[in-house]
Order: sequence, then C-alpha cells, then structure tokens
Amino acid sequence: MIRFGRGDHPTTALLREEGSSVRSAILKFLLTGLVVLLTVSIPATFWGRSVAQNLAKQEVLELTQRLADYAIGPVLNPDLAAGDKSAVAQIDARMSPWMSDEMILRIKVWDSNGTVLYSDVGELIGETFPLEEWAEEMLAGGPGVVTLGPQDEGENIFEAGSEDLVEVYVLAGAGTDTPLLFEMYFHADVVRLPEHHMLLGMIPVFLVALGVLQAAQLIPGIALAKRVQRYQRARRALLQQAIEAGEQERVRLARDLHDDIIQDLAGLAYALDSSTSADGSAPSEILQGSIRKLREVTSDLYSTPVNAAELPAALSVLVERTRSKGIRTRVDIAEPLTLDSRQATMLYRVGREALVNIMKHADAKHVQLSLKPNGGFWTLNIADDGLGFDVLKGGKEKHFGLRMMSDAAEMVGARLELASTPGGGTSLSVTTGGRPIAMREHDMLIDEAVLSAGRA
Repeated sequence: MIRFGRGDHPTTALLREEGSSVRSAILKFLLTGLVVLLTVSIPATFWGRSVAQNLAKQEVLELTQRLADYAIGPVLNPDLAAGDKSAVAQIDARMSPWMSDEMILRIKVWDSNGTVLYSDVGELIGETFPLEEWAEEMLAGGPGVVTLGPQDEGENIFEAGSEDLVEVYVLAGAGTDTPLLFEMYFHADVVRLPEHHMLLGMIPVFLVALGVLQAAQLIPGIALAKRVQRYQRARRALLQQAIEAGEQERVRLARDLHDDIIQDLAGLAYALDSSTSADGSAPSEILQGSIRKLREVTSDLYSTPVNAAELPAALSVLVERTRSKGIRTRVDIAEPLTLDSRQATMLYRVGREALVNIMKHADAKHVQLSLKPNGGFWTLNIADDGLGFDVLKGGKEKHFGLRMMSDAAEMVGARLELASTPGGGTSLSVTTGGRPIAMREHDMLIDEAVLSAGRA
C-alpha cells in the first residue's frame, strides 16, 4: 500500500515507498537466512561436538593402550597376583612419570576375578569387585572402553564426589596365559579441551560458508524483488489506463445518446402529440417512456465523480430505483463521511453496479445498504435475500460485473468481498484502504477541467 505524507510529491512518495519495499524484502530475506542459519547451526554444533568428543576419546584410548603394552606389560609377572611388594614397586617406578601429569588421576590393574592387583592408592590393592559383562568380553579379546561421566561405583571410593572423569579400560598382557585389565582415570579436560578446540576451528569455517551462501542468494533476491516491483507498477498502470479508457468511453456514449438520439426522439414526441395508436395510446407516450429509459441508461453510463458530501444523496437516488421496482430497501449511512473524492466515487460505482445487478438478476424482496466507519476505514455493505448464485460457477455477466467492481476498488486501495449461495441471497462489502494506489503523477492528478465538463 502506497502512503503519502502531508505535502509529499506523488512521484517522490512512490519512489520512497518502492525503496522501502525493497529494504523490507531484503530485511525479510536476511531474517529468514538467520533463522535458517540458527536452525542448521544448532544441530551441526551438536554433531561437531559429538565427532570431536569421539576423536578425543579415541586418542585417550590409544594412549592408554600404549601404556598398557609398553609400560605395564613388560613388568607383569605372577608375583603381582600374589601381592609381591617388589612387583608393585616396579609398576610404581614405571608409572611415576605419568602420574605426575595432572591429567591422570588414577591407575588400576585388574585380574579376571575382579581383584585389584595394582593401584596408585595402596588401600585398593587386593580388593575384589564384580566385573561388568563388557569387562569379561574385553578379557576374551574385546576392544577397549572409554566413558565420560561421574564415577560412583563401589570401586570408586576415592573418586566419588569428584567432577566428571574419563575412565579407560584396555587389555594388558594380551597373548599371555593371564591377560589383565589396565584402567586409567583422566580429568574430563583431556577430552573436553580438544573438543572445544575442534569446535572453535569448525565454527568460523561453517559460518563463513553459510555467510557466502547467504550473500550469493541475496543478490538474485534483490533483483527478483525489483523485477516484481516493476511488474506491479506495469500492472497498475495498465489497470489505471483500462479503467480510465472505460470511463471515457462511457462518457462518450452518454453524450452521443443525449445529444443526438434522445434529442431526436424528444422532437419526434412533440410532433406526434396529436396522433393516437390503434389501442388508444399516444405514440408520444411510448416515445416518452423510451426516452426515460434512455435517460436512465445515459445516467448510468455518465457517472461523474462524487465527493463525500454528495455520496449519501447519490446512493439515495440509486435506492429509489430499487424501491420503484417493488424491492424494500433499507438504508443506514453514518455521517459525516470522511472520504476523499476517489474513495467516494469508487463506493458510488460499486453501489450502483451492485444495485443494478440486484434489480436485473436477484429477484430479491429486501435489500439492506449500509455505509459505516470500520476501524478508521469505511465499509459499504449491500445484502439481498434474492436467488443468489454459486460464486465459482457464476455466469460471464456476473463475473464481468464483479471484475469491474473489484478493479474500481483496487485502484483506490480498497478490499472487496463477496458471499453468495444459491437460494441464500448475496452479500457484498467493500472497505476503503488507507491511501489510493500511487501511479505516475499525471495518472494520479485529476483533470479539473474534465470534471467540470462532466458535471455540466
């Protein structure tokens, strides 16, 4: 909807509105892109986090397996199972450099019975705990296991209550007669730090890629918005020209009928006043009736613009015609009317077309016409109790009349609605808009000389 500020030049207002429309379309496009970006990036972030965490866990698992193979494996001997202190001391010596790493919290070695053969906490050595099913599968040659979370099992008396830990189990002494389980606990940062670093590396690449895609789509989007605007302006211009051409043709026909045919018939009626027909009726009466009908036709064709003050009287003239046809017509017009001349003229033309259709086709007994304010706008409603029709299957004549009313409403930014059912009557309403559709300057400005000639 084109809106004019006070004192705006029409062309300037149109250009400003077009620029605003383009900016609005671009803003909507960018907001849509942002929503899509968030919709895509959130699951992508979780997926990237899961991938990074799995990679970090795999690195910890490989580190633990190397320690089991090269640090623990060579010093494992049967004396460890018997609780020999020298065997425990050998493992302490091997693992001491690793235990100085703040990332490693605990080390344990288990046998197949669930007995702790070695731990950096001496109180755990010799304690027995039930093994999980996956631990038994690992002793049979299964893969290592890595978990991240709180440690609150019975064996975790020294880890309970601490933050999340990374727990790693691998097989030690593989290929020997007595394979053992090697367990290490790491602080959660050993997994989370690489996870965060990987995410921080992925996010900029991901955002740049989506940003480039958004920018690549924005350029054709702007071009498309401008193309649609050009199409709308061309369509409005054609519609304006069609309506103006139709109005000019109606005026021409009305003038031709009034200046030539009606005048000739009127003169002929005067010349035949002394004659009578076989049935006793004077030819002049017949001609006078024909002249009245022609005057009604010319009045319909030659509809001069009306303003808000003239609209109630103009509608009353139309209503009197329906009443003359025996149709009970009720009128309810709120005054004063706050309409510009284009809106008032549009309401008159729509009302005229609707009432003519009722008289010709509806076979109605009652008609209700109202013109009332509606939330800052004005709504003209015309309802009848006539035959009604199927809106989707109406005849060409009904569709043509509806299209005429719709075009007239569209040109001033109004909204026209029609409801009808066969046997259920018809209701038509048209609601004025805020401002008329803006056209080129010479299309918008009304030629006062033409209006004056029309009223004359």
